[in-house]
Amino acid sequence: MVGLLRRFGLLFGIRRRTLSSAWSLIVAGDLRGVLRRSVRRISHLRPVALIGHAEWRRRYVDLTDTDRARILAHPSAMTFTVTVGLGDGAGATLASLDGQLHENWSTSPVAIRMTGRWIIELDAGVVLHEAALWALAASIDADPDLRLVYADHDHLDVDGRHGDPSFLPDWNPELFAGLGRISSLTARHPDVDPNMITALDAETVAHLPLLLASSPTPSPGFASPTPTPTPTKPLPRVSILIPTRDQGPLLETCLRSIRGLSTHPDVELVLVDHETTEIQARRVIDGLVDDPDAVVIEHRGPFNFAAMMNRAADAATGDVLVLLNNDTEVVSAGWLESMVAHLERPGVGVVGALLLFTDGTIQHAGVHPGLGGLMGHGHKHRPGDDPGHLGRLRVAHRVAAVTGACLAIRTDLWHELGGLDEDLAVAYNDIDLCLRARGTGRAVILEPRAILHHHESVSRGYDDDPVRRARLQSEVDRMRERWGAQLDVDPAYSPNLTLTEPGFAPADPPRVIPPWRT
Repeated sequence: MVGLLRRFGLLFGIRRRTLSSAWSLIVAGDLRGVLRRSVRRISHLRPVALIGHAEWRRRYVDLTDTDRARILAHPSAMTFTVTVGLGDGAGATLASLDGQLHENWSTSPVAIRMTGRWIIELDAGVVLHEAALWALAASIDADPDLRLVYADHDHLDVDGRHGDPSFLPDWNPELFAGLGRISSLTARHPDVDPNMITALDAETVAHLPLLLASSPTPSPGFASPTPTPTPTKPLPRVSILIPTRDQGPLLETCLRSIRGLSTHPDVELVLVDHETTEIQARRVIDGLVDDPDAVVIEHRGPFNFAAMMNRAADAATGDVLVLLNNDTEVVSAGWLESMVAHLERPGVGVVGALLLFTDGTIQHAGVHPGLGGLMGHGHKHRPGDDPGHLGRLRVAHRVAAVTGACLAIRTDLWHELGGLDEDLAVAYNDIDLCLRARGTGRAVILEPRAILHHHESVSRGYDDDPVRRARLQSEVDRMRERWGAQLDVDPAYSPNLTLTEPGFAPADPPRVIPPWRT
């Protein structure tokens, strides 16, 4: 039967994991679930029409005569000092400067720190949009506390055609430090040390999600990841909290992978047993009774992930808590060190990992608000070694949230935030925790070098039946009521990118209006 399903899937382009999910539902006798999933999957097979970049620029970048008139009606006194690098293309850069609608600028061979003059350093060959300096000036005029402004850019091929847009996220210092560059167009306050830019506070940085520059080649530095930060000594004790019920082979694989690939010297396991009766699972759990580095507690009643994790956290003795599903499998050595190292920084609150499906494709690489619904996983189903949009999966970076299937947080912050909301019994309690952590000014970090396999939803089933769907909808409603517009704030996803899964394609229209059209 499995072989027949697999051949059917190959014929219609359905992924192996989808077939595995269907087989699980068949074994469980849930034929209605199979039908619902099949209809939903077939509907997702319809190709999404993508707008070409030339047309996107024509609609949302190129100026009309009315746009130019609006700009000229709102001049700025802001003056820029612009440096242009030597080399091929410098003439094109200077020509684009001469065509600026904002005329208060002068060139200099070096970035002279002149009082009152912001500094723009352009590589030779970078061509500016005619409203580029005006848009920068308008942003600075609107907020005198700014110290850095950057904009999006695209690239020019050898024939001068535009393509390969870099739709950048909002201020994401870990990402930009790891990739080696922010943008082809940045403007900095004269008091800002160019070597200390990524140390700036988000409140002093403005991102203009507008294509205001074009570079002749991909920006240098975008493939230069930085090493994982080194934690302080001594290393903190880590408590790994695992909820489990039956599923003996999964649990055994999870625990074996932790012990086999974790090089962190001080790890405690805290298992929450939710009425396990399966013989193999009971053998694994009972085998931890005499383990000095393991604690087993019991949970009875309906499945409530939040309540189980709260109880586990109360029983834990570690300085760091790692929430971990029992259907995960560690596949990268040093996964704990790479996650814990970020928590040593005072500005970081939560750290998540890169999770792969069993077939090696991406299941989770950070959570993006609005992608395919209330919350969506970025880069889903891309190959596990995919560099990600703009190369972000090569380096740690800020995201809106991470999944509780593998989530690290310092114990003191966990208690400060009050743990997980038990009214969000199954879904979104992890998102809610991340939003509360960000509300304290701390970042949520995705560490793509901490890699695990995730056999998603195997333990707790699927959300296809009416009872589960009703529960999920009630949790969605609770999240919307609690967070409102804050649910839509994403430090890692540009408003120029579509919210239609799988994401990272140009939005048509973008969710931002250029200032010359407001």
